[in-house]
Amino acid sequence: MIEKFTNELVSQMTEAKLIDEELEEYYVYVLISWIEKLITVGTIILISVAAHKLLPTMFFLVFFFALRKRTGGYHLNKFYQCYLATVASYISILGMSSVLANYPILLFAMLLWAIGIIEIIGTVNHPNMHMDSEEFSELKASARIITLLEGVAICCFTILEADMVFISYMAIAVILCAALLCIAKITKQEVKVHEESE
Repeated sequence: MIEKFTNELVSQMTEAKLIDEELEEYYVYVLISWIEKLITVGTIILISVAAHKLLPTMFFLVFFFALRKRTGGYHLNKFYQCYLATVASYISILGMSSVLANYPILLFAMLLWAIGIIEIIGTVNHPNMHMDSEEFSELKASARIITLLEGVAICCFTILEADMVFISYMAIAVILCAALLCIAKITKQEVKVHEESE
C-alpha cells in the first residue's frame, strides 16, 4: 500500500516535471523510507503518550536513532515485520525500563556490556548498504564516538541524580543497538569488507 501510494506520487511529480525521470527510483526509495519511519515513530509516540512516558521515550528515540544509523544491525525483510517487531520491542521497553530503574547495578552492567560490544564491533555492513571499506571505517569510528558520548551523557545524568526512569530509557537505547549488532553478526546478516571488493 505504501509502495503503491509512493509510486503514484512520484509518477505524478515526474509528469509535472518536478523531478528528473532518471531519479524516480531514488525518490520512491527515500519517500518509502520516510513514510515507514514516520508510521513507526508515530506509533511509538502515541503509545508513549497513552503510557504517560512521552519525555523518557523522546530521550530513548534520540539516543537510539543517533546510534542505530551508525551501528546498523539486524534488519527484517518486510516493513510490516519491522513495524510489528519495533512496536513489540517498545512495549517490552515500557515494562523493562521501570524494572531496570529499580535495579541500577543490573542496568549499568548491561550498559557496560553494550558499550563494550559496540566499541569492539563498531558497525556491520548490511547487504543493502553496500559500503566500501572507507565508508565502513568512517561509520565504525563514528559509532564508537557516539557510543562513548552517550555513555558520558548517561553518567552525567546519573551524577546529577536524574530520574532513573529517564536514565534507563537512554541506557536501553544503547543496549538495544548492541543487541541488534550481535544478532546481525550471529545471523551473518552482513557483507565482509573483503567480500565487497570481490
